[in-house]
Amino acid sequence: MQALRRASSAVRSALNSNRSMHKSAEDTWSPFFPKNPTLTDAQTAGNVRKEMVGFVLLGPIGGALMVYDFIYGLESHSDKLIPPYPWMRMRKNAPDMPWGKDALFEYHTYVATEWPLPEGHDGKVSHGHSGDHH
Repeated sequence: MQALRRASSAVRSALNSNRSMHKSAEDTWSPFFPKNPTLTDAQTAGNVRKEMVGFVLLGPIGGALMVYDFIYGLESHSDKLIPPYPWMRMRKNAPDMPWGKDALFEYHTYVATEWPLPEGHDGKVSHGHSGDHH
């Protein structure tokens, strides 16, 4: 038992001496990642100038794109019917869904109730009724 204690204390002392010989992580990385970088007034002014260029350029560009999107819109709308969503009907059987027994898009105005469309149908949505087919 005493031999085991001597061996463990020798291993511990060897480990402790190796730790003291190596630099700590703080000593190794502090030159590259200072904790509190101190900037001069000139560096701070340069950083602010760079940020202001971004604000001055991107602010009006972003505002103009927003106004263009609100006025003209980037989407194109079509009055054509789209095929039904048969794969969405599986949601009908899911209990306690917020949309009730119906599938999410099954009764949407732009979704055809039958496909292919009957002969003579122009393929456009008739806006004479509400969006719900119930």
